[in-house]
Amino acid sequence: ALRNHPFIEFADDNTFVDKKWGKELCQAIEPLNIKWFTETDISVADDTELLEAMARAGCRQVLIGLESPTAQALTGLEQKANFKAKRFAKYRESIQRIQEAGITVNGCFILGLDHHDATIFDSIYEFVDQVNLYEVQVTVLTPFPGTPLYDRLLAEERLIEPGAWERCTLFDVNFIPKGMTIEELTEGLYQLTASLYADEFVSKRRRHFFRQLRHQSKNLQEKNHVLANY
Repeated sequence: ALRNHPFIEFADDNTFVDKKWGKELCQAIEPLNIKWFTETDISVADDTELLEAMARAGCRQVLIGLESPTAQALTGLEQKANFKAKRFAKYRESIQRIQEAGITVNGCFILGLDHHDATIFDSIYEFVDQVNLYEVQVTVLTPFPGTPLYDRLLAEERLIEPGAWERCTLFDVNFIPKGMTIEELTEGLYQLTASLYADEFVSKRRRHFFRQLRHQSKNLQEKNHVLANY
């Protein structure tokens, strides 16, 4: 049986890469009165009309791969483009704009990139705190067999256990990091997740979001509607 008040996911790596189509999608699903989340990239913040359409259509969260709070680690991360590195300077502004529209951001970070050292854990915590990310995900760099990353680390003799699919969990370390030890990366992951998901820190970020939304909604009937339907 279908739920009376469904909260669904549109499972696409980048739902709003086509902004025009995205607006059409939102217009089509707005009458359904559902709440939903999806994955997209940070450029969704550039289109105010799209953000407003998403909020009206019931979008309550977007998951965005930020990957790192430091620009240097983003350079060369993508195979054919440097999209994230080029967008880094506007990360904070973009996150704020999305959340001001009434849509929470789930920011995802990867630990163990080649330019990361043991300071990355504090850097991520401070970034999350400064921008008041509503939700956060942290994973460990994972060289899946058959990928360019796997081939590179294999050639560099940095794989701990080649071919070990059972270690491809996104939370197990199966490579030798450049800027820290395996133990530092493992322990840093545990400590960072404990800090990020501590009740007090989560509550602080969420209080900020709803306080901000209420402030924004004072003179904007549309956002008032969004707030009333959270």
